[in-house]
Amino acid sequence: MTLLQHAPFWIHIILETPASLNFFFNPSEQLSSPAPQAHAIIRQYAVLLLVSNLIALNFALGPLDQTGKNVALALSVYHLAPIFRAGSRILNGDHLYGHGLGGPWLHLWVHGGCFAALLTVGLLSRINKNPVKN
Repeated sequence: MTLLQHAPFWIHIILETPASLNFFFNPSEQLSSPAPQAHAIIRQYAVLLLVSNLIALNFALGPLDQTGKNVALALSVYHLAPIFRAGSRILNGDHLYGHGLGGPWLHLWVHGGCFAALLTVGLLSRINKNPVKN
């Protein structure tokens, strides 16, 4: 069970490392017509993603306590934003722009999978701790 509990953190790291590097080194590719001022904000977002990877790495390598399960829930919430963004791009037919990291369909699936995995790690402990009483 330990490997299964740590796997979602590794998945997050694997997904977000290329994204953070892409945001940091190619900020102009993130918006269709970015203003130069937007580069600093996009690079700051890249650093935040990198920090989320360092936090995930801490729990991927160490024992998974309640704090780690809470972090898994917090990281799962993060993945909702890319899921909604990809879904809206698909529904609006705006999937021609931004194929640098696979396009909206791939983003929808990988972020959806990571969301589900992190959510499961965070919620299973709560379900197992609080059995239903009759």
